[in-house]
Amino acid sequence: MLISVVIPALNEEEYIGQCLSSLCAQSYPAELYEIIVADNASTDRTAEISRGFGVKVVHEPQRGVGWTRHRGAQEARGEIIAGTDADTIAPPTWLQQIARAFRSDETLGAVTGRILVHDGNSFERWAARYVCNWGTRLSYTLGRGMIMGNNFAVRTRDYWRVGGFNTSLLSAEDIDLGIRLSAVSKTIFDPNMVMYVSARRTREGYVNVFRRTSQDYVRVVLLGIPPAGEDFVPIR
Repeated sequence: MLISVVIPALNEEEYIGQCLSSLCAQSYPAELYEIIVADNASTDRTAEISRGFGVKVVHEPQRGVGWTRHRGAQEARGEIIAGTDADTIAPPTWLQQIARAFRSDETLGAVTGRILVHDGNSFERWAARYVCNWGTRLSYTLGRGMIMGNNFAVRTRDYWRVGGFNTSLLSAEDIDLGIRLSAVSKTIFDPNMVMYVSARRTREGYVNVFRRTSQDYVRVVLLGIPPAGEDFVPIR
């Protein structure tokens, strides 16, 4: 089962190295996965550092995370498209767990998993472990399973079946994709599929982060309407 890992990146020279190091050290056979960095017109050394790891780098000039994730998916050769962010650290068994989930169920369209913070303070680590993961799990209980953009995998045929990421969205493109996938295929939350993420987004302020994420969750998961799609505050 060939897995294509897609990483959107915009000026991520500070983080992309540790992300790619973790992905290159997976227990899953190296010949059964590829890594694609979708560079969103970075002005730093993101593309150069990525090429140094021997991964595929594609260029997306249109700014926006939806555009960038989708551009990477267009280059994917795998039966499965796995997604994460440039500031994450994948445990060695991440791809192995993804493959296990899809092999065990041919009807499975997408899977998302838990996130844990690899930096930040004790409150940020607590919030990710309990609040974020609880909210994702609840969406499946409600029958409107969302996916986390920093820790998900989708069967390629189902990705294209729903048209992929909505490139018009500036944020919440992952929640939107998950809802559309759950309407046409089986999607699950797998607590054994873990990704370590950065808490750097909280630098824009806890109130702003809570307001934006809560608004998107209520709109898409609870009310079933498109996300507001407001942009993130750039964190560099």
